[in-house]
Amino acid sequence: MQGRIWIALGLALLAGPALAKDKVKTDADLSGWIGTWTAGPEQEITISPGENGGLTVDGYASYGAEDPEKAAIGAINVGGFAGEIPADWIEGNNVTIASTGDEIIPTSEAGQYDCWVDMTLNGDALEVDDNGQCGGLNVTFFGTYTKR
Repeated sequence: MQGRIWIALGLALLAGPALAKDKVKTDADLSGWIGTWTAGPEQEITISPGENGGLTVDGYASYGAEDPEKAAIGAINVGGFAGEIPADWIEGNNVTIASTGDEIIPTSEAGQYDCWVDMTLNGDALEVDDNGQCGGLNVTFFGTYTKR
């Protein structure tokens, strides 16, 4: 009998913080994320309020669009990601997502060639990293973004 009480207490303690943590994430102020962020003329991420307290994200990047010679011969590579980020995926000032090209998915469900993007809100800057699979050759979201 005593063993069952400890097991029940242990399960209650394990479940308690997880539920509280989800509640904190859902109620978190995400206003700092909202806006159009750029890291250069060929990198832009727009973040707006999403459904159910999360965020909607739309990222676009290119390589060669600013080079008249590359543009003249059609040597422009592009990439992007877009979709809804549930509030409970955002951990403090960081979120890591994956994109199949059609939707945003958890990185745990991403395939080898799916795009993943890690975004960290750092004051007035958005620090972004990716896995190099978010578009054509030389297309990247890597960089420090500022609000436009």
